[in-house]
Amino acid sequence: MKLALVAIHLEPSPRSLPLGPAMLASALRAGLGGVVQPQLVDAFVGEPPETCADRILALDPALVGFSMYVWNRGQALATAAVLKARKPGLVVFAGGAEATADRTGVEADPCIDFVLPGEGEDLLVETCRRLLEGATPEAIAAWAAPSPVADLATLPSPYLDGTLRPEAYGGALWELSRGCPFACDFCFESRGTAGVRRIPMERAAAELDLFVARGIREVFVLDPTFNYHKVQAKAVLRLIASRTTDIQFFFEVRSEFLDREMADLFAAFPCTLQIGLQSAHDAVLRNIGRSFSPQDFEAKLLLLHQAGVPYGLDLIYGLPGDTLEGFRESVDFAMSLVPNHLDLFRLSVLPGTRLGETATGLGLDYELHHPYRVLAAPGFGPEDLTRAERIARGCDALYNHGKAVPWFGLLQEHLGVRPSNLFAAFAAWVEAHGADDLIAAQQAFFLSQFQGRGEGALGRAAADVIACFGHAACLLDGEAAQTGPIAFQRNPAALMEALEAGLMDLEALVHEVPEAPCMVAFRLEEGVLVMEPVPAS
Repeated sequence: MKLALVAIHLEPSPRSLPLGPAMLASALRAGLGGVVQPQLVDAFVGEPPETCADRILALDPALVGFSMYVWNRGQALATAAVLKARKPGLVVFAGGAEATADRTGVEADPCIDFVLPGEGEDLLVETCRRLLEGATPEAIAAWAAPSPVADLATLPSPYLDGTLRPEAYGGALWELSRGCPFACDFCFESRGTAGVRRIPMERAAAELDLFVARGIREVFVLDPTFNYHKVQAKAVLRLIASRTTDIQFFFEVRSEFLDREMADLFAAFPCTLQIGLQSAHDAVLRNIGRSFSPQDFEAKLLLLHQAGVPYGLDLIYGLPGDTLEGFRESVDFAMSLVPNHLDLFRLSVLPGTRLGETATGLGLDYELHHPYRVLAAPGFGPEDLTRAERIARGCDALYNHGKAVPWFGLLQEHLGVRPSNLFAAFAAWVEAHGADDLIAAQQAFFLSQFQGRGEGALGRAAADVIACFGHAACLLDGEAAQTGPIAFQRNPAALMEALEAGLMDLEALVHEVPEAPCMVAFRLEEGVLVMEPVPAS
């Protein structure tokens, strides 16, 4: 029996590899040998459903399974409809977080024969065994129930058995545990399973050795709270440091479990941490099953800062009990901690979560279909959500994509404008003027801010600082093979030297580096940035 296991990704990237379907394929091969021939199919949300269906049908499967999440549900169902129209006898099923959380809704679609809820490895092996013995899809739909894998050591590794070749994707998703010890109301992660189960260290070490041998550039650790068990987390960090210093790792952590030793271990190899702040207000967080101490949070992030470990923060707007002003305060608090990036999301009331059960009592109005975004909340009406969304757009463009970490605080502090207000103003500026060239847009926006205060000289200096860091970052990140000569009002090398020497006051910087218009070319020599003056023609 041929089985196509389909992963529909958001977009091509090093993290868009089908680990979930590959885990299922490995389990099938181990459990049923060659009786079932599973094959992996990669697709993307932006593709026409017909294109996805063509790729699947080319394998001539008798059975097709979709790994379904909030972001790909529509694409999966549309593709399933094409499959059923072209091959009516095909059996189509769904699994994954979205299908598990809204099983009734997914099974109600006429193109889905059944849903396999929860962890799929053992469940899919038994499903295929029953189908081979003559069970009907209707019988499978009536029988299937969540079947968590009790011992993760029993699962084969799709990396080690050759099912998944991470070098074909440039990155790897690395599962070290399953389950979450917390019960945040907006999250589905901890529901349906008890406690945290771990992959054996021996397997983790073997997979890491494979990543190193295959030249993998990026590894994304899937654990929702990697550092919850400190001893285990530190053992993994020591393992990584002993094997490699070239791979970039990404972790999701909780601040309260950080300590100085752990910060130093993170600093031993290239990595970035993502920390779910969600709100800077304890009263708001208690409405969703969390709590918050700003003093402890700042102290723990200071450990990362001192160790030189990059970190990003998450915030959610539209939370029950929050307001637009409260969200702005959270943004400003987060920015005071100088994160490497700041991700701002609108609240989604996901099916199967506790928030989905309590939303009505909390007065939340939200979309009943994916992506389930909140539309209004007490104290956070539709217009305020629109304003918060503008702040989110501005932050993403100006700070995250704009690589503004090195210079944002320097300019914001002199202007005396709240970060949240600057983000909203930049979003409005982009709506009016566009941002095809993001560096030029940043320069023009801040120049207008300074000129509005009668500080044109400071504005020109700010524009030079933005261009200097922006073009250097693009070149170092490989986003531009080279740049042509760039116009500066001040020598960019002198600006960088003054900033690196600790001169972080804009007025002092203007006095230290006087205006001297020049053209400068940026290039790399053996990985080192070189700024070369270009004679005027």
